[in-house]
Amino acid sequence: MQLQLRKDKNKKQWKINSIVSHALTFAAGLIIHSLINREDCGDVVMKEIAKSNSKESSVNTALRSEPAQTLLSTPVKEASKGELSFFDIGLATGTDKVLGKRNLPLCLKDETTCGQPEHVRDECRPFGHFYHTMYQQKLASYSLNDAKPFQFLEVGFFRGKGYDLYKEFLPRGECHSIEIACLPPGPREEGKWPWGNFPESNPRYKQYLDENRLHCGDGSDVNFLMEVWKNEMKVPGAPPLKIVVDDASHEAAHMAQTVMFWLPQIEPGGVLFVEDIQPTGDANPFATQFLPQVMKDLHYCGNKDKPTKDEACFPTLLGMIQSIHCEMHICVFERNQAPAKELSVEESSLPANALDMTKCKSMLSGHW
Repeated sequence: MQLQLRKDKNKKQWKINSIVSHALTFAAGLIIHSLINREDCGDVVMKEIAKSNSKESSVNTALRSEPAQTLLSTPVKEASKGELSFFDIGLATGTDKVLGKRNLPLCLKDETTCGQPEHVRDECRPFGHFYHTMYQQKLASYSLNDAKPFQFLEVGFFRGKGYDLYKEFLPRGECHSIEIACLPPGPREEGKWPWGNFPESNPRYKQYLDENRLHCGDGSDVNFLMEVWKNEMKVPGAPPLKIVVDDASHEAAHMAQTVMFWLPQIEPGGVLFVEDIQPTGDANPFATQFLPQVMKDLHYCGNKDKPTKDEACFPTLLGMIQSIHCEMHICVFERNQAPAKELSVEESSLPANALDMTKCKSMLSGHW
């Protein structure tokens, strides 16, 4: 979620500091958040700052107008016969995944309604995203009532508006979610969570816990992920894992860890989404360092005579990705037909080059 005060991670307090040039206390952010029914405190803070700033942003209107008008004139993809509408269900649950489409027209007319009025690109200015196009395209077949049973995993439950959307949109899915903020209250160094239980605001919070579908823990901790996978998901009689969505801390290392751990577990033909790949200090390395290496490996061929010439950046993912498709602030990794594979904790952990592509020889200028 745009410039989000963490849904799932132990740096919620620091997220505000990365958005605002002066340090704001975590408590002040929560006060603002409690006054407005939104999933994202960071966006609320940004809006309040924008309102208080009397100096209008210097923006080239001519450069901004055409892309936004094109987007506004593009209709929401209609669900085909039997398919459910991701956009309509998203509006009903209140998730910000679809609110960009709804909020953009008013933002263009009245800058004070924009979530981030300082942005040059119009699609980045309203509160909310435009993820419905990607999800409708890639997941529509899973929304059919006659779809084969499958598992779905969300990393980052927060208040559960997104999870509620997936639950309704994927009626044949066995849905799971991971969230750090439902850990017992206490210091992080003790493996607890000191900043409030956000998931319990969801009216079905206890139900999800009782059903063993909401798993409380750190979604970037490989040992915890391994426990969830082996003890709660990959159990006798469970359907195959086909869909994983990362919508958690929006920190590049955590986002990359989701790909490294979960992509090999997904069955052939499945998909993994990573949301909120915004140009922020925390998320940007995913787009500028991690993603280019995955793209390079997608085209890997290797050289038997010169094995170091074409070196794979991420050997554990090699030969498992069919395609990578990105739209604004969201990418989907599509699995090919190679079988899913079990990796060790070490093999599933983030490699040293994940956020530094200079550590993969094949990415170095002049290597070829």
